[in-house]
Amino acid sequence: MSKVAIITGASRGIGKTISHYFAQEGYSLLLLALNTENLEQAKAELTSQYPSCLVDTMSVDFNNPSQVDIAIKSIIRERGDIDVMVNSAGILAAGNTNLSLANLSELVNVNLLSTITACNLVAEKMKQQGYGEIYNLGSTAGLAPVPKIAAYSATKAAIVSYSQSLYHELLPFGVKVCCLCPSVVDTDMTNDGRIDNNLKIETQDLAKALQFIRSLSAGAAVSTLSIRCSVIDLE
Repeated sequence: MSKVAIITGASRGIGKTISHYFAQEGYSLLLLALNTENLEQAKAELTSQYPSCLVDTMSVDFNNPSQVDIAIKSIIRERGDIDVMVNSAGILAAGNTNLSLANLSELVNVNLLSTITACNLVAEKMKQQGYGEIYNLGSTAGLAPVPKIAAYSATKAAIVSYSQSLYHELLPFGVKVCCLCPSVVDTDMTNDGRIDNNLKIETQDLAKALQFIRSLSAGAAVSTLSIRCSVIDLE
């Protein structure tokens, strides 16, 4: 039986690229996102390129943590052991003190509450198994706050801190945790014209980062990996 990877935010951007990486590695995939049409398109691409890959999709609203809780619990009941979880679901909203309560709530729900809810449930399952890998998508904005995106930076800082704590908590159980912290990645979420897309981090760089982390010896571990965008650092 092939290994199983759950990937959230898998219908586009970083999550979609990472889905291709794990398909290539021979994993069965369970892709979670909100947009059903994008999910089905991602599934079609994967099954076309990797005919032996088993791909299932589930539409989940990450702005509703209770819905995420129900979805992940049902997956654990039906799937049994889970080998890998990648928490890539996230949104970016510019603004700090002028953010509306609705926008602020959505940021916190999607980037923080739903991610931690899903991750906690899978972490408990992996503790019982005695193995597993968890990769959370943070941001360099969570390592050093960025002006004009205060609320977003706060959600990512919380994910970085959560992931670092989880790394230490799960290490005795044979479960690896790493928080990937990229700067500006070339996705539709950052396509605002401020930076030339050719100068941004490529989504494939995140897959390469995963490959690097997973290629290390058993005695090596990476709890947090920062991936800088050179054009930003030159500003």
